[in-house]
Amino acid sequence: MKFSNHLIILSTIFLGFWLDNFLNPLTIKLFVELNFGFLIFTYWVFALPEKLQSSAALFYGLVIDLFFSHALGFNMLFFVATSYVIHLYVFRFRIFSYFQLAVFFSGSSTFYLACKYLLLSPYNYSYILLISSFFINAILWVGIYLIMRAFRRSIFSNL
Repeated sequence: MKFSNHLIILSTIFLGFWLDNFLNPLTIKLFVELNFGFLIFTYWVFALPEKLQSSAALFYGLVIDLFFSHALGFNMLFFVATSYVIHLYVFRFRIFSYFQLAVFFSGSSTFYLACKYLLLSPYNYSYILLISSFFINAILWVGIYLIMRAFRRSIFSNL
């Protein structure tokens, strides 16, 4: 894959994490944390498994960690682990319905949130936040999937 394609993918992930930082202070009062950035990353790995390898996930995680002042290596670890799991089961995921995909990707997003709170701020850990975020991120996944698929088909006509 060309470097310009990687920059487009990274910019969409970057936009998702920026949306997270912008909207989460407002939604945290409702015990919901949105995970646009992580869901967009998982979409790209799901949509382009042959093109996005673990080295790209490592690089994307490093860039997100540096730009958003997260603990260095946190997103790198989760991006590589998630891309590994998606690469293992990508052909099985292709036969899943939207509901099954939403459950898996929302579950992985909730696991990401749970580990983030357990490792980085354990005093703010909340089961209500995780459960409500699971359901909201499941709904978000379907929207992200449809929007990102249309974006990918319009931008990456050759991929």
